Amino acid sequence: MLGLDERLPQAWPSQAEIAELVNVTRGRIGQLVTKFQTRWSKDTAFNRLRTDVAGLIEKAGGAMSLAELADAILIARGSTQDEPLRTRYAGALGRLCLEVERVREEPRFLMRRSGDKILVAIHSELAAYASRLGIEADSIASEDPLVPPARTLLRLRNVTAPSIAPIITDAGLIRLAAASSETAAIFSRQELYPRGMEALRALKLSPGALYGVSSLTPEQMRDRIGGRYPEAQPLPDRPMLDELLAAAGFDFRWDAAGKEGVGCYVSRLGDALSVTSMSESVSRRTTGPGVAVSLDPATMTPEIADARAFENRLDRSIKDGAFLAMLVGAKNYQIAIRELTHRYDLDVVDVEGVFIDALREVAGKAGVD
Repeated sequence: MLGLDERLPQAWPSQAEIAELVNVTRGRIGQLVTKFQTRWSKDTAFNRLRTDVAGLIEKAGGAMSLAELADAILIARGSTQDEPLRTRYAGALGRLCLEVERVREEPRFLMRRSGDKILVAIHSELAAYASRLGIEADSIASEDPLVPPARTLLRLRNVTAPSIAPIITDAGLIRLAAASSETAAIFSRQELYPRGMEALRALKLSPGALYGVSSLTPEQMRDRIGGRYPEAQPLPDRPMLDELLAAAGFDFRWDAAGKEGVGCYVSRLGDALSVTSMSESVSRRTTGPGVAVSLDPATMTPEIADARAFENRLDRSIKDGAFLAMLVGAKNYQIAIRELTHRYDLDVVDVEGVFIDALREVAGKAGVD
């Protein structure tokens, strides 16, 4: 009943499924459940947990999925078990809470089931509201291209909420919608995408995850794309991965000797360097030593004139110590760094790296993993 039997098709079996598995009538299962509910309701420690669970659901906006409830119990109480038992035991405790709450005269929370989707809510109206959010989330996740976060929030806010609904933050609203949906998952930027999204589409949506690094193994690529879209289809192995990268527009070549013989993809960046500064956009080609640039007005093109104006501005900024922000396409990020540090006496500071190093230092002092 608690979903700990690996023969079960799902973690929250119905009484009919239990009856079929243990080869007794459904009525007999109902009799046993009544006994269990009475016994569990007399356990003091367990009653404290039910009170905690009621508070967790209320803080989550009044409704949450079974998986979220299990996570919340784990965060609140911890566990000495390893996965998958950690999650299974937490889910079992969630069901225990619901089974006992069902027989109270005034239950503090209830369960609403639709197929494999199980919602836990403090009121039936909130459960219905969560279901409506889930339907809208499914619709949003099915669209191509992906709906921007601001538009997603607007559509979810337009779903009619009951008068008893608490105020839910933007992040909480998207979380509840995804948890209540059949097909929607959340990208880290609060963007909804379909579970099981094709690997090719995940690649096309993640240029920044692969560009900017000179070489990547297939496993590193899988980790980077999976970090953005964890519920999308994983990237395949070679040679199918070669075809997907080409179809997604990435320019990589395979180096069998790279990464100490492991093999890796190497970015094949051309010499072209695109740089944008404020409203100026130029494209220049690297000039080797001794290559003269003609200053003859007759051969001066608008592109060369723009490039000279940009370089003059860059020279002045370096000389005067002025602040200058330049936007460089992810594809040309590394080559821009090499070009600028070759031409000027600059110190390269990876701000993201500084932040992560500081984060690790603080976490280490606090004993946080």
